[in-house]
Amino acid sequence: MESAAEQHYRRGVALHNAGDFAGAVAAYDLSLSLVPDHPLVRYNRAAALVQLQRWQEALEGLDILVRTHPGMADAWNNRAGVLQALGRHDEALESLKPVLQLRPFDARIFYNAGIMLLALNRFDEAQQVLSRAFELDPDHSDCLGCLVSAALRACDWPALERLLPMALAKVREGRLVVPPLTMLALSDDALLQRRCSELNLQRTLADTAEGTRPPPRLAPRSYDHAKIRIGYLSSDFGDHPVAAQIVGLLERHDRTRFEVTGFFTGREDGSARHERVVRACDDFFSIGAAGSREAANLIREAEIDILVDLNGQTMGWRPAILKYRPAPVIATYLGYAGTMGADFVDYIIGDPQVTPFELGSAMAEKIVQLPDCFWPSDPDMAGPEPVTRAELGLPQNAFVFCCFNSNHKIRPLVFDAWMRLLAQLPDSLLWIRDGHPAMNDRFRAEARSRGIDPSRLHFAGRMQSFARHLGRQAEADLFLDTWPYNAHATASDALWAGLPVLTLRGESLVSRISATMLTNLGLEELIASNIGAYEAIALALGRDRGRLANLRQRLCEARTNAPLFDMDRFARGIEAAYVEMHARARAGEPPLPLRVTLQSPLSI
Repeated sequence: MESAAEQHYRRGVALHNAGDFAGAVAAYDLSLSLVPDHPLVRYNRAAALVQLQRWQEALEGLDILVRTHPGMADAWNNRAGVLQALGRHDEALESLKPVLQLRPFDARIFYNAGIMLLALNRFDEAQQVLSRAFELDPDHSDCLGCLVSAALRACDWPALERLLPMALAKVREGRLVVPPLTMLALSDDALLQRRCSELNLQRTLADTAEGTRPPPRLAPRSYDHAKIRIGYLSSDFGDHPVAAQIVGLLERHDRTRFEVTGFFTGREDGSARHERVVRACDDFFSIGAAGSREAANLIREAEIDILVDLNGQTMGWRPAILKYRPAPVIATYLGYAGTMGADFVDYIIGDPQVTPFELGSAMAEKIVQLPDCFWPSDPDMAGPEPVTRAELGLPQNAFVFCCFNSNHKIRPLVFDAWMRLLAQLPDSLLWIRDGHPAMNDRFRAEARSRGIDPSRLHFAGRMQSFARHLGRQAEADLFLDTWPYNAHATASDALWAGLPVLTLRGESLVSRISATMLTNLGLEELIASNIGAYEAIALALGRDRGRLANLRQRLCEARTNAPLFDMDRFARGIEAAYVEMHARARAGEPPLPLRVTLQSPLSI
């Protein structure tokens, strides 16, 4: 006869399979109260808690399980996944070591280890481990995509070029998920970027059982509030570029017309910026520990009129929350330079430069064009603190080309142009970010292979403060942007510091961001439409210090009178967009592309 413990266990499994994870946990608890050391019950209970995103409880159960059953490989593996979700990547990697010993030919485990090494920025090790996973299982659905990402971030161009044709072909066929942030650096094809986002969204929702279930109840068509309620959803309300860019807007919203609520899905870092974001909101909720269904209900209970997702397809995103439609209007903005690929997101907020209406077919959302530049800034940030070239180890009279973008954005096409510039300007040098030693050596080798003395490459380390980082940028002569992944916050910072930025405008959103900043500063002559023009502009400025000085003076003046850094004007523009989105929802009209002016928005 079946014991009571077994009956509770079987009921838990049935509820688990039906998607009632809370009910399953309760049934498993009853079983464990009778047989505390039942490994399958404890394992399944932890799995149900993972689906509910109750990470800490899941970890506690798995800790007990690996201590009492150290040979249970799946328990070690799941424990690693929970630790990763908690942001404890080093511990997650340690939790995989017993699994690698227990299952030395399991491609899945090598893949998991590679993902954790990527999260730890140990890119060369990640390449080795993911290569092993790919050898063991060439048909693994995600392994090739992550191997491409590891090669890109290690700046291992030969390895990347070997993998890339196969990876892009499989994305086009819908058979491979390449991390979308990786795709932005690899291709300027906006339609391919959309395909990549759609595949990654499908995979993410499939991995989150909540994301595949129907919503418990949708938000109504609209609410009848005296003020429009704007909710900002992000995992990055801390010491992060998104928070740095958005906080000035949060502070400047017109409180006579709008109420502002922050929904934070990340982990508090104790930073001053986090506290500033909290103060800038009328209400602020930390919902990172909540499951997607619970989080959506919390947003719905706040009766938010427009929910603005600030993550997009970046680390920490929670698309299942949005799939529950917790607000009448949902928009994506700022965090990710591309479409979310989701039919449950209504709008993507851009401007005439980054999101021309011709890009509509590459966006799952309807395009909203703000009046000026879509990029917000913080006029209250620190000014540059003077730093000398001597302190920085730079030659006093050299012409300094610099690029402080993440090094993985540097691609051979642009690097070739940079090296030709160094060849034609003997007194010039290239100043880029300091990576790990192997990465720096790769850049030196690439320079040498193009006939350039590697000593002409200088590597910029971390500064003691952001103000000093801005100050050192003023010691460079010209910022050379990357393509197809343009500078974002890096370009904004350089321009704020008074350093001209030369960009190559492409065809996708991600390759047009520096161009919109320069347009809104009146510096359109720094926007190139092809690599030849890009190189010619840089060479002309390198040979004409007077012309460059004039550009710097115009940039200095534009900082105080151009739209890019005018956050009061920016706030009025995005608020005009919110008013139109809200009005369409209240009238029961579907989302349409919008071109917004400071006077009145126009439906297109």
